[in-house]
Amino acid sequence: MLRRRPRLAHPPGIWERLRDRFQGRDQFLTSGPGDLPLLLINYPRGMSDAAREIELAYTHTFEALRPETREPYAEIVRALPALVVVLVRRKNPCGCLGHHHPQGTESRLSRRLASELGHPVGEIDIAYEEIREWRPQPISSMALGELGGPVEAMHTRAATLAVLLHELEHLARPDGRESEIRRRSNAFYTAVMEELAAGEMGADYGMTSPPPPRA
Repeated sequence: MLRRRPRLAHPPGIWERLRDRFQGRDQFLTSGPGDLPLLLINYPRGMSDAAREIELAYTHTFEALRPETREPYAEIVRALPALVVVLVRRKNPCGCLGHHHPQGTESRLSRRLASELGHPVGEIDIAYEEIREWRPQPISSMALGELGGPVEAMHTRAATLAVLLHELEHLARPDGRESEIRRRSNAFYTAVMEELAAGEMGADYGMTSPPPPRA
């Protein structure tokens, strides 16, 4: 007896689907440092800057961090499949910054790749505009409510990388508790901002408020 395939856990909204259909999507493959998997970044045409920002955070920002900052993710990334598809969206209807797609809910693209390669392929989505608009509450002299210039660029890089690793951890640990995974990514975001601020502006940074929900 044929079983119905599970529906997408977090499908894009109708406007997003219509826009993708008429504008089309592009993609490129990128590799991260060390044990990080290959990413196939799939994005709407016209959003190449967002896709390249994800690539920059993954291939450059992560590698440039201190080893102790990267250490919490050292074992996690080794449990990931060799290839992960990243579906770039402008926004998610639910307002989340990103989602991991549990086994059985992947897109047609990921299922086809898994079949052709004969290996598991992971899949996540990243809502790039949601990430850029997210405003954590600062506890230092940086007023992130009035982002601009280098501070905005640092926030985008740190937040993009934190959300990306948050969703990759969900793929690596499908039974992991959301509270634990979120605590790790919150702490990681703060650590990345501290490093970027110290390196680029000679300032300190901290935050106290949690980010919007991630699935």
